[in-house]
Amino acid sequence: MGGGGGAGGIVSRTSGPPGTAHGSPGDAPCPVCGSVSAKAGPGRETHDRRSIPDRRADYSLTLILVSETATELARFERKQTTTAIGRTEGDIRFPEDQFLSPLHAKLTWEDGRLEVRDLGSRNGTWVFLEAPYKLTDGDLILIGSQVLRFRRLGYPGPYATEADATKRMGSVVPSADIASLTQLRSDGSARDLIQLSPGRDIHIGRERGDWIFPYDPTMSAQHATVRSEDADFVLVDDHSRNGIAIAARGAMPVHHGSRIMVGDKLLRVELPEAARAAAT
Repeated sequence: MGGGGGAGGIVSRTSGPPGTAHGSPGDAPCPVCGSVSAKAGPGRETHDRRSIPDRRADYSLTLILVSETATELARFERKQTTTAIGRTEGDIRFPEDQFLSPLHAKLTWEDGRLEVRDLGSRNGTWVFLEAPYKLTDGDLILIGSQVLRFRRLGYPGPYATEADATKRMGSVVPSADIASLTQLRSDGSARDLIQLSPGRDIHIGRERGDWIFPYDPTMSAQHATVRSEDADFVLVDDHSRNGIAIAARGAMPVHHGSRIMVGDKLLRVELPEAARAAAT
């Protein structure tokens, strides 16, 4: 196992333009803090261009690298507002992880919340669910070692009547198929698919359910349920051993105890008491 933390990122906080030879003495930057304070006068406002430090900069963050059996392997203590993770770049690096992009993901404090973003990585940044999750079109789901894509199909419209009034034959289905889950290969191509319809729950597992993956040892016997709720579909973890993860799209909130997977590295988030209270 080779993980290492690099130097923390530096945010440039530039002051206002320095005074020139023709400027007034009051426009000169402070030799200590670099701020420029303009003198009050007709048509001029008193203005301090000194940057205000981020109030969350003192909140620490710990990322714990854990094994598949939840054994702690390494700890990465961070005190910066942003933490980048990658194979060859970033504040925390795992150079031996071939599934990790050079610069893969970052965690950032934003408006009192800790968020994780994927940085356009090859394999995505995965956040494990802590509660039932309402699926949205395009969501990528990790169940065991299966990557599934959720798609909304919409309600089918009526078929046009044939010119000779002959009726069409077709399969009998429980109700309208308005969404689907597709199993994806490593190259992104589709291998298998299951249709989702209102009023019908779908159970997924290694041994039991409507969609079974007997060849996946990382999947629990009954792992997950896609629950139909009116026209929505909600993903529920059925007390599985390895959990269910969603690929981060945009900023995704994380909390104390959240688990994130980047490449083949599983990281658990730990926050100090003050940060936990502020993030709730």
